Amino acid sequence: MTILPELGGRVQECAFAGKNLLSGPDAHPDNWGATYWTSPQADWGWPPVAAVDSEPYAQTEPRAGGEVLLASAPARIGHRHFRIEKRFVPRPHDCIDTEYTIVNLGEAPFSMASWEISRVPPGGLTFFPSGTRVQTPIPPHAELLLEEEEGVSFYDHATFETGPSRKLHADGSEGFLAHLAGDLLVLKVFVDTPPEGQAPGEGEVEIFANFDGSYVEVEIQGAYESIAPRASSSWVVRTRVVAPSAAQLGDRKALVALARATAAEMR
Repeated sequence: MTILPELGGRVQECAFAGKNLLSGPDAHPDNWGATYWTSPQADWGWPPVAAVDSEPYAQTEPRAGGEVLLASAPARIGHRHFRIEKRFVPRPHDCIDTEYTIVNLGEAPFSMASWEISRVPPGGLTFFPSGTRVQTPIPPHAELLLEEEEGVSFYDHATFETGPSRKLHADGSEGFLAHLAGDLLVLKVFVDTPPEGQAPGEGEVEIFANFDGSYVEVEIQGAYESIAPRASSSWVVRTRVVAPSAAQLGDRKALVALARATAAEMR
């Protein structure tokens, strides 16, 4: 994992055996790699808050074991005054933990959720255990449709047709999201958040397909929590890349079984 403190602590590479699984600036000059936003988006609209998404993060001295700790400059969204911290920690089983922390710098409580955005090249297969709800997004985005198979939601990127960008918010279950990129499977493991704990107008899982098919955003969100003055709220995402067998690559049921078994091992 290659991280750029000078560009919002963005993850430039999530690589396995020399293959970067994230999109680069050739796909879009701004929207590439993996980044972090606060949720709900209705708090800030567009573009993302620069102090959170793209301005330099301060880095502490290197820590033992490869741990990296970054901190944003103070940011404001309306009455909310806060700082974001990102902590990247190598773990057993070739996993990397990314801990996102929202620090309330103000004198009043506010509610906010953490949001991880991974931009990947088109052509993959993204799936997650289905939850209880899918929320159709509002215009200008068109609806992104999922295939449902035995309690698992799939988005096959090959079904995309150029035109309007497509987007969905959904509730997941079991606390993992998987993305197949060629012959590699990326697993994101996190604490499952029920619908009542998710940010207003958002979802635990979001998928966004850019209008020209240049990249897809595979996104997850943490719980929407009230943060007291001078307190903080943290959320951890554990990432691992595995190589399915040739037989598993051609069998969705086998991929789901591999994802479930790997997620259980990662916890």
